[in-house]
Amino acid sequence: MNAHDLDDAARDHLAAELEALVDAVPGVAHIYQPRATLPALLAARREADAVTPPPPPRVEICDDGVIALTIATDADSVSPDVAHAVHDTLIARLRDEGLTVTRIDVRIARVD
Repeated sequence: MNAHDLDDAARDHLAAELEALVDAVPGVAHIYQPRATLPALLAARREADAVTPPPPPRVEICDDGVIALTIATDADSVSPDVAHAVHDTLIARLRDEGLTVTRIDVRIARVD
């Protein structure tokens, strides 16, 4: 099965799982919101409540089968190595689920 064939609920669940995996990769300091919008930024800064919707997943599973995310890396790490580790981690998880993707785009926006 292709990751882009998932329904919205399954896609959001998978994105949350992938986020947790990326957060655990050594050298990842932060995952940014894709296409940050004012409501997403406000939701990310507020405490959870019944009125404010949760922010969108920070790992984006696109309709064309691309998984995209933007990270910040620790200053003590080698950014390209961290990006490769994130890529390999996501590929391994998707393989375990029997899912395929067109590609994984890991962008490095900042080194902390």
